Amino acid sequence: MSKMAADVLWKPYQNAGGVIVGKLSRDEVTERVEKISQGMGSDKEVNVWIEEIAESVPNRQVIETIMAGNGVSAAEIVDRLYKADVICL
Repeated sequence: MSKMAADVLWKPYQNAGGVIVGKLSRDEVTERVEKISQGMGSDKEVNVWIEEIAESVPNRQVIETIMAGNGVSAAEIVDRLYKADVICL
């Protein structure tokens, strides 16, 4: 992929906390998934983390994927988040 194409695909955005951010790295996604799974953070923080994750992974079912991961490691949840959710018509 050319640098120009990568620049077009990567767009910063303003999250619910009012902070301008870009896509999270896989390690950052894992960190946030661990925090959410362990019940850390206020409601506002969790909403921001979920929004940041959603902007960074192809799977649009972020909350469902994290909550369905009962007894599953954060790394396995992140693997699922990086798999696109395909809708068959």
